[in-house]
Amino acid sequence: MAKLHELLAVESDLEGKTKRLMNEGKKVFSDKPALFMGAVRVYKPFIEDGVDYPEEHQALTTTVNEKLKYINKEVIRYWDALLQKEMTNQNAIASIIIDGKIIGEDLPATFLLGLEKRLRRLREVYESIPTLAVGTEWKKDEAKGEGIWVIAHPEETLKTVRTVKSKVLYEATDHHPAQIDKWEENESVGKYTKTIWSGMISPAKKSKYLERIDKLIQAVKKARQRANSTDVVNKQVAKNLIDYING
Repeated sequence: MAKLHELLAVESDLEGKTKRLMNEGKKVFSDKPALFMGAVRVYKPFIEDGVDYPEEHQALTTTVNEKLKYINKEVIRYWDALLQKEMTNQNAIASIIIDGKIIGEDLPATFLLGLEKRLRRLREVYESIPTLAVGTEWKKDEAKGEGIWVIAHPEETLKTVRTVKSKVLYEATDHHPAQIDKWEENESVGKYTKTIWSGMISPAKKSKYLERIDKLIQAVKKARQRANSTDVVNKQVAKNLIDYING
């Protein structure tokens, strides 16, 4: 069985890595929503010998689900390490109960105290998640992979060119040249079709995540208030917490 000093030796490393990943995740979600978008723009001329333009591709780099899995993997390791340390040092325990169901059983009071703060920090990550554009109809694209959506109706825009039009106002006579009126018009010569993919999640799903985190924070607070205060206790709960949030 592992000793407490062995756990303490790795705690700071786990904490540092978890903080870096959460901060990086917040920045990516807030500042780089393009990573969760992909698109193909195709041009089709209206006339048979019209000018062809190459397809334009924007690769879908990742999805919100993949990013969350990457972040939460380290969150789970760090939170469980904290739990094991606190279980060793404390006798005060209580269970996190939500709607009559035990989410985390017999957790020490000191862990519950710190968990409130860490859940609030995790909530900031979820708060920064980009969501699918409202007002656009999206459908799942199973062929692209899990968590990827495609717009139901590709965007269409016309390709136009400037052409010169003319009209004879007065025919030429023996004494006067013809009078011709000239003007420019935009003429449609083709059509662009743009299909957009997104690895984001719906606003409703994001709201559900945040609602569950808030509910979990309240349950943790109540558990800490009920709690009373030995080799390292091998106990895990972080995966249950993350699974509840993402459930």
